[in-house]
Amino acid sequence: MNKKFFFFDIDRTLGLNISERVPSDTSYCLRQLQRQNHLVAIATGRLQCDARRFAEQHHIDDIVADGGNSLTVQGQLLEMNGLPLDSCKALLHDLDKRCIPWAVVTDNTLRRYSPYENFPRADPHNYMETVIQPVPINALTVIYKITYVRQDSGQPRQEQYGLPHLPYLDNTWLIEPVDKGDGILRMLDRIGGNPDEVVVFGDGLNDISMFRKPFFSVAMGNAQPELKQLADYITDDNDKGGILHACIKFGWI
Repeated sequence: MNKKFFFFDIDRTLGLNISERVPSDTSYCLRQLQRQNHLVAIATGRLQCDARRFAEQHHIDDIVADGGNSLTVQGQLLEMNGLPLDSCKALLHDLDKRCIPWAVVTDNTLRRYSPYENFPRADPHNYMETVIQPVPINALTVIYKITYVRQDSGQPRQEQYGLPHLPYLDNTWLIEPVDKGDGILRMLDRIGGNPDEVVVFGDGLNDISMFRKPFFSVAMGNAQPELKQLADYITDDNDKGGILHACIKFGWI
């Protein structure tokens, strides 16, 4: 069999919900893929430092993180790019005018910074530390993520400035890059991989960009309906052996 290049989303694909926990059958499958000489990599929206921590726990060296904006190859961070800075600053100034609380991630750590004491952070699934301090918008040189409070349906629609918005915890919007597919292609260029041999696994809306040809795409049984419509194959839920079942069905292990 030709060498395959497997790219797995983390949350609700490899991991159970938003956590570090991976089912034992999935861990077994990853080890078997590696023993067959396939490349096993991560493709996630998580910040690079968080994705690296998860990957190291599961003996994975290659990571497309930050929604495609960072590349880690053989454990070495090679690229890490932020969101479009001018668009982000315009959005933050607009949110300030409307008194809508926001927070930004400006470094490769699990900290987000907000000038708003009332920024919501009660959801137990939130894994980032929220630091309340002044954030001078015009002085920012890089922004990796933004979260801000979603307004009630009766409020005027917030201008999005062309930035990708995903519903997130604590009734907020999450703005982060969403082109994992482009990140995968850039990684293949660096390692000499063939796009025709790529297999991607995902469950969420931020996986849509990697459910593209010529990649072979597998949606988890617990995936969003929009993603399932794009998939080449729909497997079982991630807590019901979905990854292992797909890899056995197609003879990858």
